[in-house]
Amino acid sequence: MSNITIIYGTDATEMTYTLLRETAVSNRLKAGMNVVIKPNLVVAKPASEGATTHPEVVEGIILFLKDCGIKNPIIAEGSWLGETTDRSFDRCGFTALAKKYGLKLCDTKKDKVIKKTAHGLTLGVCETIANADFLINVPVLKGHCQTTLTCCLKNMKGCIPDSEKRRYHNIGLHKPIAVLNTILKPDLHVIDGICGDPTFEEGGKPVIANRILTGTDPVLLDSYGAALLGYEPASIDYLVESEKALLA
Repeated sequence: MSNITIIYGTDATEMTYTLLRETAVSNRLKAGMNVVIKPNLVVAKPASEGATTHPEVVEGIILFLKDCGIKNPIIAEGSWLGETTDRSFDRCGFTALAKKYGLKLCDTKKDKVIKKTAHGLTLGVCETIANADFLINVPVLKGHCQTTLTCCLKNMKGCIPDSEKRRYHNIGLHKPIAVLNTILKPDLHVIDGICGDPTFEEGGKPVIANRILTGTDPVLLDSYGAALLGYEPASIDYLVESEKALLA
């Protein structure tokens, strides 16, 4: 599925379910798989502000997984350094979502860390993410003050401990983001493009687009997302670094 599939509408749960049903992803899922869903809950703000993943999108994924025999997917995330993940889970609607379907929430800030080495860098990653049989990345398409764009590739920063987040900033964000995506490779990306803020990762100025996108190639998806926001993909350093690393 090295292409991009897009759906438009106003019912995010139905849109997501329909989008996944119309792709071939069900052929890659088996009953009993350990499936992890990784949203973007960087801050404790509702999705309507343009910074975080709509719980309705993840609900559509959950319903689709249940139809594929996946009864207990895990929702895993670690908010940014200035935020507690539990507060984000609660304020972003994911505590209620997990309770509704009897699912586990994993705070990656508190998860066991394992070391992985690639491209000359040794990085710490969270065990729950690394051990997934099938990883679904659910980023928000939005702007970022340091990397211009944040979408599929950068959303994987929520899969590392806080100590690693600090180190990424010390050594430069772009290369470690690229290397991280050669270590942790989501099997599917479902992009929340409903109302992301095109200017700032913490939201505040959402732009309603009412679209959800899916695919398996994060460089392709982020490049398309960059173009949607009016940026030239080649001008975004982490995208250039990621393409090199993933093709190496």
